[in-house]
Amino acid sequence: LYAVAPEGVAVVGGELNRLYAESINNDEGSPARQVVGGAIDWAGVGDTYFVMVVVPPKRTEGLEYRTAKYEQSQTKEARYLITGFVPIAADGSPNRLYVGPKDHYLLTAASAEVSRVVGRPVDLEGLIDYGFLGTISRPLAAPILWSIKYLHALTGSYGIAIILFTIAIYSLFFPLKWRSSKSMKKAQKLAPRMKELQESIKGLKPNDPRLKELQMEQLRLMKEGNPLGGCLPLLIQMPFFFALYRAITISIDFRQASFLWLPDLSAADPYHLLPVMMAASMLVLQLVTPAPAADPLQRKMMAFFLPVFMLYMLWSAPAGLLVYWFVGNIVLYSQQMFINRLMKSDDDPADPPKKKAEASPTNKPNRGAGKTNMKAEPV
Repeated sequence: LYAVAPEGVAVVGGELNRLYAESINNDEGSPARQVVGGAIDWAGVGDTYFVMVVVPPKRTEGLEYRTAKYEQSQTKEARYLITGFVPIAADGSPNRLYVGPKDHYLLTAASAEVSRVVGRPVDLEGLIDYGFLGTISRPLAAPILWSIKYLHALTGSYGIAIILFTIAIYSLFFPLKWRSSKSMKKAQKLAPRMKELQESIKGLKPNDPRLKELQMEQLRLMKEGNPLGGCLPLLIQMPFFFALYRAITISIDFRQASFLWLPDLSAADPYHLLPVMMAASMLVLQLVTPAPAADPLQRKMMAFFLPVFMLYMLWSAPAGLLVYWFVGNIVLYSQQMFINRLMKSDDDPADPPKKKAEASPTNKPNRGAGKTNMKAEPV
């Protein structure tokens, strides 16, 4: 989930192909061997961080991948090796070779140089796996990595760089967080009235003249307190945060970068403290964040279920990703407490006037006037 297994990567017939070594090795039709048909633009083999790729002088056919399976000596875990075979040009023209890290800037420079030499456009950045949302993640990941590298140059630590970057990003999205919380709060306030309207509508006949009036009021309340209005700002952030997740997961910059007790930000926390801290902070955040009105028991179950689920999913996640997630939860908690305080101060002034109105002399019964009216006129 957080690492790229040995794979073959090639652009064949103008399309990018990824062939995983395990799939090739376990193919019943042709075990440990796969021939790729079509004109090859370039082909290579690689893993999470490194790659070896061959660019023939002209598009050619005859790409073949072969695999071998072995077991790791300590864990007995199955591992795979993959080898790619690219035919040599008949006229003896040399193939161009890139061997190195999957770095955005290095691959961009290599693509420009190779394109100039072979006389056709070559995009080696396809070697980087940006995931199933690659169309969105790819243009966002590069500026994200540039920002983190810049902060690393200032601080000398990738861990501190991730923390500062996370604070800056969540501060940037605070207006969306504010809008989301207001929408959720409004939905909570309108929920009792919405429930009353639903019960009233159920008891009316289709030809009842009050039905249309109640339905119009229900529609108005749904528009005012639509919980989707609170979700929309969060959905806007999702492509950015997914790109950040991919950038931290696949970037070689975090490989063997230590921070505090973490020997490698690209590997899992050896003591698994960060996953537990992340889940605990998520639980606290769930409890202080307003949500659309629902059954209290159901809300508590969801508040506990989501952190436990994420703890399971992120147990072996790269430490750099968990640093980002944990710090993000702390920032979100601080923002939510600030928002809750502002909303509480907005609600408080509404109560005192009612109390004053009840205690106002103008609202007291005029006892003297009542006695005067009861007196009989003398004859």
